[in-house]
Amino acid sequence: MDTFIKGPSKRDVAGMKAAFGTVAAGDVVSVLYKTVRFGNFLISGRAHATVLDDLMVGGLNAAAAKKAAKGADGEEAFQRQPDKDVRAFPAEFEGSFEPEAVEAADLKHGDLVVASFSQEPYGDFVVTGVVTEAENDHSYLMVGPWILRIAEGNAPRLLQVQRVSTAGTHVAPVPTRRGLVEVAELAS
Repeated sequence: MDTFIKGPSKRDVAGMKAAFGTVAAGDVVSVLYKTVRFGNFLISGRAHATVLDDLMVGGLNAAAAKKAAKGADGEEAFQRQPDKDVRAFPAEFEGSFEPEAVEAADLKHGDLVVASFSQEPYGDFVVTGVVTEAENDHSYLMVGPWILRIAEGNAPRLLQVQRVSTAGTHVAPVPTRRGLVEVAELAS
């Protein structure tokens, strides 16, 4: 599991372009993202096409609109440019793990979790990744860009969360606690 969340050492952009080119809205896909703020996380769910034909999964951009290209056999094919944060697609899990159902309030920064969410128009989807806390609010927990818990309780879109392993017992990269994002024009 840990190696899987870490992702490949190098992005295969050409391979991802071709693979995303075959995806249609409604297909179930798994995409591995890598960001500084949230670390590495996997989102699995139904592909959603925007009005501009960009491809999304779990509310995140996965790839740009389809463009015609020449296939390896010289035939016309379609490709989609992967988003800059996409690390691997298709992201395939190799191995097994036995997560335990937990309350979001029992999670800590750095725990590796699998969480399911529901949000229209994206439907139900699963996020696997490392829990991050807010720098000054230990009850504000997220996995990837999705909120697990705030001081008032579980996020309304959270269906279930399971812990794969606790902080310090896995090799998945753990980002720093999330600080405030300042906008220079508003800070003065």
